Amino acid sequence: MQQRLIVEGKDAIVLTVILDKKGIPSPKGYHNKYKYKTEFVKMAEGESKVKTVLKEQLDSPDIERIGIIVDADKKGPENKFKGLIDFIQKETGETLTKPELASTGFYYQLKDKRTIGIWVMPDNLNEGYLENFVGAMIAEDDLTWQFCQEKVEELSKKDFCLFSETKTQKALVHTYLAWQKTPGLPLGTAVKAEFLSIENQIVNNFVDWFKNTFELVV
Repeated sequence: MQQRLIVEGKDAIVLTVILDKKGIPSPKGYHNKYKYKTEFVKMAEGESKVKTVLKEQLDSPDIERIGIIVDADKKGPENKFKGLIDFIQKETGETLTKPELASTGFYYQLKDKRTIGIWVMPDNLNEGYLENFVGAMIAEDDLTWQFCQEKVEELSKKDFCLFSETKTQKALVHTYLAWQKTPGLPLGTAVKAEFLSIENQIVNNFVDWFKNTFELVV
């Protein structure tokens, strides 16, 4: 059995750490970390290339399970979801029965028994990116987080602000991490250091989606 996780960028790094901390077994066939990084995970290196990578996996007769993670960004989750569903139907020649995107993501078994899963960052419901998913891992009553929100908003209104509106959430999350006991840790390392909490519903929904999309080591 071969399985693939398609991501736009480097999402898999932090998501893998989350799965490890949650005690989720490796996908079957990819317990070896090198195989996991080089075979299981397929980085599309941008939204425009996701469908190209997806087509390659759909065209391979050996791949039985495919998970796709994309950002909702400003287009919204339903827009991104519909685009992927239309593409999958076109490439497979199969009409998917009432495909719906829920807060728990989407997974579906095709008639040839292949499983397709789709997760639209951050939570399948709202606009946003991986950083919005990560932001949900910070308690709303965290005083540092509240202070970050105030200061990043203040900076965003200044003429000398260099980041664009779409990068605001990224600036916010990394500012928060820059103000921790060990400043500036990457997202995955920050999860390991428990500066970001894996105990919330969005993370639980993602974990369930992963378990339903892929066959894991027993």
